[in-house]
Amino acid sequence: MLLLCCLSVAGEPEVYTLDNGLRVVLDRMDFAPTVVVMVQYNVGSRNETPEISGISHFVEHMMFNGTPDMPGSRFWQLVQMEGGMANGGTGTDMTSYHIYFPAAMLEKALRIESDRMRNCLMDSADIAQEIGVVTDEWRLYQDSPDNQLHARANREFFGDHPSSRSVLGTGETIAAFDRESVREYYDTWYRTSNATLIVAGDFRPEEARALVEQYFGSILCDGPVPDNVPELGERDFPGRVDFEFPAETDRILIYFEGCGPDSPDIPALMLLSAHFSGGRLGWMERELVNGGLLTSGYSSSPHGKDCSPFRFYGNVAEGVDTDSVIDIITEEAFSLTEELLPEERVSMLQRYALARELTSVDTPVSQAWRHAYYLSVYGDIDAYDMMLERMAQLTPEDLREVASRYFTTESMMVTVLHAAEGASGAPETSTAGTTETVVPEVTDWSGLDLDRELVLPEASVSEGVERYVLDNGLVLLVKEDHSFPIVEIMAAFPMCTRREDPDMCGISSLTAELMLRGTDELDYDAFHERLAVLGSGTWIQVSAHYSMANVYGLSENTDTFFTSLSDLLMRPALEEEDFQSVRTRLLGYMAMRMEMPFYAAIMAFDDVLLEEGNSRTETVETLSSVTRDDAEVWWRTCVRPGGTVIAVVGDVSPEEALSLTEEHLGDWRDPEEPLPELVPLAFRDGPSDTLVISMPGKVQVGVMMGCRAPSYFSDDYVPFLAMNRILGSGIGSRLGQNIRETQGLAYMVGSSVDGPTTGSEGGSRFIGMLATGAPMASRALEAMVYETRRMAEEPVAEEELLLEQSRAAGRFALSYDSYDSQARYLASCEAAGIPLDRDLADLERTFRLTVDDILQVAGKYFTGDWSFVIAGGVGEDLQPLQQVIR
Repeated sequence: MLLLCCLSVAGEPEVYTLDNGLRVVLDRMDFAPTVVVMVQYNVGSRNETPEISGISHFVEHMMFNGTPDMPGSRFWQLVQMEGGMANGGTGTDMTSYHIYFPAAMLEKALRIESDRMRNCLMDSADIAQEIGVVTDEWRLYQDSPDNQLHARANREFFGDHPSSRSVLGTGETIAAFDRESVREYYDTWYRTSNATLIVAGDFRPEEARALVEQYFGSILCDGPVPDNVPELGERDFPGRVDFEFPAETDRILIYFEGCGPDSPDIPALMLLSAHFSGGRLGWMERELVNGGLLTSGYSSSPHGKDCSPFRFYGNVAEGVDTDSVIDIITEEAFSLTEELLPEERVSMLQRYALARELTSVDTPVSQAWRHAYYLSVYGDIDAYDMMLERMAQLTPEDLREVASRYFTTESMMVTVLHAAEGASGAPETSTAGTTETVVPEVTDWSGLDLDRELVLPEASVSEGVERYVLDNGLVLLVKEDHSFPIVEIMAAFPMCTRREDPDMCGISSLTAELMLRGTDELDYDAFHERLAVLGSGTWIQVSAHYSMANVYGLSENTDTFFTSLSDLLMRPALEEEDFQSVRTRLLGYMAMRMEMPFYAAIMAFDDVLLEEGNSRTETVETLSSVTRDDAEVWWRTCVRPGGTVIAVVGDVSPEEALSLTEEHLGDWRDPEEPLPELVPLAFRDGPSDTLVISMPGKVQVGVMMGCRAPSYFSDDYVPFLAMNRILGSGIGSRLGQNIRETQGLAYMVGSSVDGPTTGSEGGSRFIGMLATGAPMASRALEAMVYETRRMAEEPVAEEELLLEQSRAAGRFALSYDSYDSQARYLASCEAAGIPLDRDLADLERTFRLTVDDILQVAGKYFTGDWSFVIAGGVGEDLQPLQQVIR
């Protein structure tokens, strides 16, 4: 446990209980000026009866709908003005809420959460509106093959137990919620004796204790909550379940009867799960995914408060026999009941589990979630550490003994979703909860302190960065910080989609994954095991202007990280067998994405907004045309030191980073081939276009509408970005409030504009997006068009602009709360040719914006000439959207 302790910057978390029964955790993490306040309630779908299925999740939504001191949208205004982030989550065992703020706003976060704990209004009108929002969220799941697979398996496996039911409930139960049922549930479960308050981040413990007592200590305890969850008991589940559902490929889910959290077998089952799906070292990834049998797959050990199964999931690759994959998985599981895993494999898995713990909880939010789960399920904040200790003592014989008791044919249930054409089979959608509400033109801003002085941060994220240029043209940026014994290495290199030939779109993504398959000297397993046992890993992300590779972990292993990065960039094997596996996998991913209307619309949008031939979106045809030789040429041409930036942030000196970079990457040289031209975005002239992707039987409609927006390098960009955030950034925006919250027309709605990684000097893309049920699609899209027109024709309120400026100031601290985010920012700016202090310059410009600036830029770009893509439950004649799009 010495290694575990080394990451505790300020000692162990403090855990205590107030007189009213509220459990409190204070975990000081002062490496970033941020703080998270989380409240976790021990209630979830396991506490529901069939008649009120989904009410835990519904109450979670209602917790954002106001108190007497925070009426209407005030909660989101308060969060937005600090640049904060807030969310909630409901599971089978617990419901959690968190607010992430700059550290100076700890008191405000505690005041908000204490108010919500006891004073939520649960207003009948708000409930009616939220029924529409939650119903739309429920609809999203009806079109999803994966969700339908899990829902069917749980019904068959758990029978009448609450674990058989969806956290969302059903369309019928959601529509039946009223003030009486919601209020009763809130009063029953939302009390101090059933809650845990977690504060993690940069704070003074004595101040935090006083504030917790001030805001939570006076809340009366209403006594213990009821124990209403039945025992799981004996069940008579079938050995196999087969059903059809619209999908591109088959899915499988294999359950073995598991155990509850009090079982001593949990550590062994966790280690067995790591054997099957421990990242790139897992058996399923290596044998089934890389072998071309599955597009994706994983296992999971029992988790939660009740007895739950050991699971295997697989998305079967196209053309592969599903039963043969089931046989391979079960044979591997059964083999562990008789054969010993090699000692070196067990040792590697143990080191992997420990090392992942060292590097997986590096922000206040992730730490708070970890505390919430283990306190809720195990009642002990140190439960996972104790499991790691027990895991480290396991032998191959221990694992075989546990496997022999769980992996048996009698305890197994196989569920197969057979891909079929046609409708989803989801119940008829309804418009329950949606209204003909007239959107208020005036928002209540009273009670918000919007007159406070806006203060620029003292320094840019780039403050203190040392910049070096190697002889081969590679640029190195180093930011030294010893708050945490971690180092992040981020490499940006010029392989990207906007350099691709239109006939080979997708070659960058294919090459990136192929580069991760090992070198001539290190096969796939050895390449990734070298990092995994250190709690590290590596990945490559492809964007429009460059690709980003990352290696991270404890700073004592920095030399190994540079070795792995140099192997990744300079010496990939690029074997034909790996190439075929990677291409099959990417084609499978594409098929999975295209099953969902929202993603189908996203993938097609550039085809209507950009000139013909300018889009660089991969298709089945373009990806299938790429050969291994093409990928090798693309790697050799685009992965080069010239144009590559390496940003190193964390516990390392500039001198050490420079020495390691020269040692491992100094001999790297540019190829003779010229770098392919970076093709700028070229927008269509003339009338806008509309593309309809009809997906018969889908209950969802995904809509994209967009136009040309200013380039990131344009003077118009900062005011346009502020305008976009007022319009569609989050639930507190105009789209979030007026379409989702006020009218209940869509669960997913918002807008975005390209940043420096996706736009170009000739312009960027503005996209408004929504996903909703087909019956509401016309009204939702009409409302979105109306809001964009209002932005172009009417000045925003002074308070809206002040709120956005205040948000920008607060978000500055939250955006760079980790070494990862800082390294990403530095590498991105340098690779895109953007000054490293652009963060501070943009914020200063935002502070100077006026209402007239917002109106002018909206009027300049929002001319009403929109391009549309509509996918899902809509006919080729545009019904039911014909009256909106003319």
